[in-house]
Amino acid sequence: MPTATLAKWGNGQGILIPKTFCEAIGLKPGDKVDLSLGDQEITLKPEQNYTLEALMKGYDGPKPQEYDWGAPMGKEMW
Repeated sequence: MPTATLAKWGNGQGILIPKTFCEAIGLKPGDKVDLSLGDQEITLKPEQNYTLEALMKGYDGPKPQEYDWGAPMGKEMW
């Protein structure tokens, strides 16, 4: 199991993650990660990307149809 050394980085601390680890989970420089703190451990995961483009990537089904919502019934703005 590889080890890393905690180093001072500005007002915080940082470690270098081995390139093989980053490649294994698809991380590259500039990517954001989610951190969680457990019982004496820190878990790091790639940040979840919930953009419409990311969710629809690879979708080849029918395109959504236009829907006529009708005239406003109150103070809605269309």
